[in-house]
Amino acid sequence: MTAAPNHRLRLKLSDGSEFEAEGSPEFIVEARRQFLDRPPGAQPRPSQNRETAAPAPQEPRIAWPQITEIHDRGLHLRAKLPAPRAQRDACLVLLAAAQRLLSQPKPAATQLAKWLRASGYPVLRMDRALQDAIAQGELLASGSRRSRRYELTASGRLKAFLLAEELSRLVAGA
Repeated sequence: MTAAPNHRLRLKLSDGSEFEAEGSPEFIVEARRQFLDRPPGAQPRPSQNRETAAPAPQEPRIAWPQITEIHDRGLHLRAKLPAPRAQRDACLVLLAAAQRLLSQPKPAATQLAKWLRASGYPVLRMDRALQDAIAQGELLASGSRRSRRYELTASGRLKAFLLAEELSRLVAGA
């Protein structure tokens, strides 16, 4: 007895929404109909008879207003991270917060140093403080000297969000 071949359909609409389904032709037709019948901008509805389903990733619960403060386009953390590499980890959280709250994905080293000092971390040279994070692929550095800028990589962003979630739990006392 041979298995029925799986069918696959991919759509990408002009508004940027994407649809992908794999399974029997009947399943694909029904899932496509549900996707196209939804209001523009709405999230797709989960199907009860989904044949292939991946679990939806959960966004970390980060209380940005409770763990950071913004003053004159500057950031600082309201609490310190309890870790052996607390300064580096604080930099990762500050970079994520700068991207999320200030829409500034690549702050300069001088800005980052200022934010760290305001958060209570003594820092002399940012390049030495962050060399481990750069070596581990968590940060990208561009420019030189005072115009050096730092940017989170995908793995660095993930680690920063996990650290920020931990800091949110510490601040909330949960």
